[in-house]
Amino acid sequence: MRRVTTFITTLALTAGFGATAFASSPDVYVVNFRNSTDANSQALDAQLSSAIAIAGVNTEEVVIDTSSAAKWEKAAHDAFDRDIVPVFNQWVGLPGFAAVVDAKSKRVIGCVNGRFSANEIADELRKMSSRASGKAFMSKASVSTKTTKCPPVFNKDPG
Repeated sequence: MRRVTTFITTLALTAGFGATAFASSPDVYVVNFRNSTDANSQALDAQLSSAIAIAGVNTEEVVIDTSSAAKWEKAAHDAFDRDIVPVFNQWVGLPGFAAVVDAKSKRVIGCVNGRFSANEIADELRKMSSRASGKAFMSKASVSTKTTKCPPVFNKDPG
């Protein structure tokens, strides 16, 4: 009986560490560029958490909040910790959209904004996540005026 208990305990610990490892290495980062006074940010914030939950993909939201100096500094540290500083540098200060970044290659796959519903954002996250993880995704043609194209670079490198 003791062997069975030891085996089950070992299995539970292994599963626990495995789940932690999976959660700590997402397929994509959803980099939410926001400012609390921006109407586009508020619209996106209202949809994004639900969309991430609906999408059911291995993702982590990274908030780049420029509402205050302290939030800006925290956002810079979060970008550094995830090795996405070039993405941070491109758009910091331009609120109201979220860039979806491949967590391994650090390449920007696409963007979403508050014009999308939570279900539409979830669909786009599934598509973009499948590209990041190397899986094929069948998409339907869209006649929508909404786009996952990212805004032009906001902060140009002076060099």
